[in-house]
Amino acid sequence: MLRRENRLPSLILPNENGGATMFSYKRNFFEYTRRPVREVRVGSVGLGGHHPIVVQSMLTSDTMDTDSCLKEAMELVDCGCQIVRITAPTVKDAANLEFIRKGLDQLGCNVPIVADIHFKPEAAMEAAKWVEKIRINPGNFSDRKKFIIRSYTDQEYNEELRRIEQTFLPLLEFCSKRKIALRIGTNHGSLSDRIMNRYGTALMVWSKVLWNMQRFVENTAFMTLSFR
Repeated sequence: MLRRENRLPSLILPNENGGATMFSYKRNFFEYTRRPVREVRVGSVGLGGHHPIVVQSMLTSDTMDTDSCLKEAMELVDCGCQIVRITAPTVKDAANLEFIRKGLDQLGCNVPIVADIHFKPEAAMEAAKWVEKIRINPGNFSDRKKFIIRSYTDQEYNEELRRIEQTFLPLLEFCSKRKIALRIGTNHGSLSDRIMNRYGTALMVWSKVLWNMQRFVENTAFMTLSFR
């Protein structure tokens, strides 16, 4: 996320204390610079590292309509799209990604597919069998927003974190086994009832959400991970 302070754009990232650290960009706006980041491979496409910016777009077709998805994906590729994202709201949709992947391969198109997952960890596990990258939203990967106002004790809050970790780690392990990428993508929907009840809805809270997910990864060897 970007913000301006004293006319200089800055990048806010989570730090090891669960808070946020602000990194300022170079003062000279006429000289192009990039913040060094680790390379992440999505199929045949490289992100970060020394790679140029990659063009990605998302399908609007029903994921169960294989022919429409293939047509739209090919149109995007013809326009220069390098990664295609497809929503997989259910396990059934996630399973149909197999036929979309195979259909693209038969057309001679190796564009990487990203499966966009909300609310259904089981859909993520199914999609991970067929695609090159999984995108989850940390606020609704295993939580549903019910907008219930309640107070969590420290013990209850930590128990919720352990529950999320137990749901998340199998996906992490499977992605690692298949050598596919995982993106943790944040937006306002990333703030679950649990987070909002304890920390509110300020933008800085997003860093807390990311830090919680990063902690789950620390004890694994998984490196093909991106935050955005």
